[in-house]
Amino acid sequence: MSVGKNRSHAFYFSKRFVIAGALMLVVGAAYAARQSAEPSKTPAAGDAVLEGTWKLNRQESDDAREKLRAAMQDRDQNGPMTRPGGMGGAGIGIPGIGGIGGMGRPGGGPGSGRGSGAGSENQREQMSELVRVSDELKIVQKGPEIDVTDSESRVRALFTDGRKIDKPKKDRSQVQVKARWERGTLVTEEKGPGGEKISHTYEITLEGKQMADTLTLESKHLNTPIIVHSVYEKAESDQANYALPN
Repeated sequence: MSVGKNRSHAFYFSKRFVIAGALMLVVGAAYAARQSAEPSKTPAAGDAVLEGTWKLNRQESDDAREKLRAAMQDRDQNGPMTRPGGMGGAGIGIPGIGGIGGMGRPGGGPGSGRGSGAGSENQREQMSELVRVSDELKIVQKGPEIDVTDSESRVRALFTDGRKIDKPKKDRSQVQVKARWERGTLVTEEKGPGGEKISHTYEITLEGKQMADTLTLESKHLNTPIIVHSVYEKAESDQANYALPN
């Protein structure tokens, strides 16, 4: 009888051991999958070395002013794609009826109503500033903080650790921006003064010799997002100095 009991105990012990091991494998696999799915807060070793001085290559870059002009022209001619509030709101590009100006404005062909929507000078200037491309970018990486300084000494501090972001100052000479790493590409998210959604993606190409900056701007005053692709090349002097020991 004692032999049978011992065998029974050994059987149940082995069964529990196998079950526990299987549970550990399942939990470990789930954790690994979650980690791989979530964007990394810090760059992997050897990835996304953005630090340095970068010069704009205009020949390989989009013309931001032309992109903005085309988006504005589309809005002025066709009116907003959708607008709540019924027929009294902004027009929807119906021939003979106000485009941006709505039904109440006389002479309502496409392109009328330039005093409202995307056609106002104030909004044009504001969005022109948001899509403007800097001739030079100086980037310093400090762990989860990446400081990007443009040619007019304005600084964008990009944070990848999920910290609370301070509201932008009135002069906007220095702003804090949410950022995250996605497989070696740095992605930022921020809002413009008019509620615009702005994002940048920074990606290193040509073995570190070039950096691609893709800007996407979405605004309620536009029918489609503005996407501006800019290509920067690392300054030769920076390449030489960066290799020297401190």
